[in-house]
Amino acid sequence: MILELLTALMLAPAMAAAPPATAPAHSAVAESSSVARVWQREDDYWRYVAAGDVERYVALWDARFIGWPCGQPHPLRKTNIGDWVRKIRDEHIRVDAHLTHEGAQDFGDVVVVHYRFTRVDTYPDGRVEGQGVERKITHTWMKVGDDWLIIGGMCGDLAVDGN
Repeated sequence: MILELLTALMLAPAMAAAPPATAPAHSAVAESSSVARVWQREDDYWRYVAAGDVERYVALWDARFIGWPCGQPHPLRKTNIGDWVRKIRDEHIRVDAHLTHEGAQDFGDVVVVHYRFTRVDTYPDGRVEGQGVERKITHTWMKVGDDWLIIGGMCGDLAVDGN
């Protein structure tokens, strides 16, 4: 009984400092300057999408990129990665996106980020698509010179219960 009480008292401070089990993985780790820069690049990504800025959007990707975008039956290379942004520009679609950071890891010259996002598209005729739809993205970024470029990624639907 005394041993159990002493053990509980010794563990109490550590347990109080631990994040809750449901906390996102990124909350327990300090963010490196590389991770912060990559999150800025993710913000650029969505700003370029909303602006229909195909050239700047495509410039975020390494020439050797391969990844699996949302809604695509197969992985794509850099040569086709800007097609959907071109459609946004050409069809004058208004895009509103909201990101929720889920996790990131700095591996030196490589950073992997995971996030949830919603994207609502409003067409010139008033049609709206994407409301209430949340998806997930993983992007792998590599430092090339002084810049960070996407070298791989995947997008997918979330489970119905949000997990």
